[in-house]
Amino acid sequence: MMISKHGEFPNPTKSPYNFERYQSDLERRMMERLEADPAVKKWMKRHGICIPWIDSQKHQRRYVPDFIVEYHNGSKAIIEVKDPNRIDSDDVKRKRKAAEIWCKQRGMEYQLATI
Repeated sequence: MMISKHGEFPNPTKSPYNFERYQSDLERRMMERLEADPAVKKWMKRHGICIPWIDSQKHQRRYVPDFIVEYHNGSKAIIEVKDPNRIDSDDVKRKRKAAEIWCKQRGMEYQLATI
């Protein structure tokens, strides 16, 4: 399992904020990727999106995806960054299903990235 590395990503040019916080090196690398991608118009981590999902014990939970991204072609996506070792876990699968439904209802795409 990867070690969490917390920090601040300073001065992003495609985020409305003067910094964004990351909770892992995977998230930091995604921020770099989004900044460098010419197709990306805007991105942010502090977006306020909270998606309800049901865990394996039938408890309702709240899932805050890692990123919302808007592309120059007008499309939008939610991007979740996960360690490849966790991608097949039950919780990740349940969150993904809930997020895919949420995104589809809003004409958005859901992407699960392992970088």
